Amino acid sequence: MNDKPKMYQNKLAKDFHNNKTIYTTYSKNETSSKYNQIIDSNVIRKKIDDIINSNSFIYSKLVHIIIGNETIKRKIVGIYNNSLITIDNEYIPIDSIKDIYV
Repeated sequence: MNDKPKMYQNKLAKDFHNNKTIYTTYSKNETSSKYNQIIDSNVIRKKIDDIINSNSFIYSKLVHIIIGNETIKRKIVGIYNNSLITIDNEYIPIDSIKDIYV
């Protein structure tokens, strides 16, 4: 029983060079601005979802929307195709919204 064959083991005398250097093909400025736009869009969408999913939202809700430098008051009804729908059937793109609050 002592004459069992030995299992194959590779020699560990190799040099491993895993993950010592990382190469990127983008510049920091382009990535950070695109990344911030994605984060801002997700934050705005989260705020809209919180307003729509709240217990006080039945059919419409009066909100203040900041677009550019102006603040507008609109009654929102829902979201459709990355746009906010108002009660007057106005479509406001979510990408153009800077902030929204009740």
